Amino acid sequence: MLDIAKRERVDCILVAGDIFDSVAPPPEAERIVFDFLRELIAEQIPAVMIAGNHDNPRRLSAFARVLEMVDLHVRAEPQIDGALIVEVASRDKEECAIVAALPWVPERKVQDFDKLWFGDEKFSQYAQGVAGAMKHLAKSFRSDRVNILMSHVLLDDSKIADVDRGERALHTGIAYTLPRALLPAKPAPQYIALGHVHMPQEFPLANAYYSGSLLQVDFGEAGQEKRVNIVDISPGQRARVEHAPLKSIRQLRNLGTAKAGVTLEAVEALAAEVGDAYLKVFLKADRPAPGLAQQVREIAPNAVQIETVRETSEEDDVLDFDVHRESPAEAFTAYYRGVHAGNEPPAELMALFNRLYEEVDASG
Repeated sequence: MLDIAKRERVDCILVAGDIFDSVAPPPEAERIVFDFLRELIAEQIPAVMIAGNHDNPRRLSAFARVLEMVDLHVRAEPQIDGALIVEVASRDKEECAIVAALPWVPERKVQDFDKLWFGDEKFSQYAQGVAGAMKHLAKSFRSDRVNILMSHVLLDDSKIADVDRGERALHTGIAYTLPRALLPAKPAPQYIALGHVHMPQEFPLANAYYSGSLLQVDFGEAGQEKRVNIVDISPGQRARVEHAPLKSIRQLRNLGTAKAGVTLEAVEALAAEVGDAYLKVFLKADRPAPGLAQQVREIAPNAVQIETVRETSEEDDVLDFDVHRESPAEAFTAYYRGVHAGNEPPAELMALFNRLYEEVDASG
């Protein structure tokens, strides 16, 4: 991304949240981010960044006071009038952009919006509160400026990766969605930079774009092309958007699927086809067996996740127990039989299960 910014001589970089993947990022992750910001400072490229739902807003706010001094603007929490508006000048100083920067809004914050901005108006739904905040921020737009809205939010008609393998349903629940029709229309932003969804996508009629995550975050995104958006805007003009692919990322690839595994014999040939990509292998097997994962890694050293896919048929036994009537030990035994072709669990395993269950039960 830094190489693209230098090559294109961009006036500003917009980061629409989830700067980190955790509210408590490890030092290595912080080093990567601060090394990147140091390079921006050296190139005199300003940036506007907002907090996402994975970020720690108070931690980012602490950094923000220093970063502001070197033209790196962080907005981590919904704040009072004017605090979320950032003005950025172009390299030649002939144009200026107004960036309305709305970070991720926790549900509890929506209840505070009436105290911050809206007088006696109350919001009964999350979407109403977030939309109201966007419309309020849009009042700062001016006809002689480039007007940009940036927000970390989930549009209700956006596409996400398969939640069984990709983006977690917990973080993209319907309670936190915003209908696209509620995006500000008057005054309308010339470009809306969106964060939260990992899959790059666009809504040109609304001037709204998800550039997506910089990395394939998990194997649900395997094969997904990652990119950044290069946006060219002048006051009063429609944004012109080009996509710059990120080609240097080490790829993730799936060998097989959860419904159709691959044989151990096929792994080597399939792994050779995808080069140095990290692999998730769905291995076809009649039953789990010790040492299968090690055998896969000896054939394909880049295999970082291995799942056994058991072939099933209509004749396979169905687990037959009632969790409300059977004891935990009986339920576990029935489960073990179901996934191990009717075999009984070893005595050592049952002893371990019973001991762990007793510890949990005793703790309340």
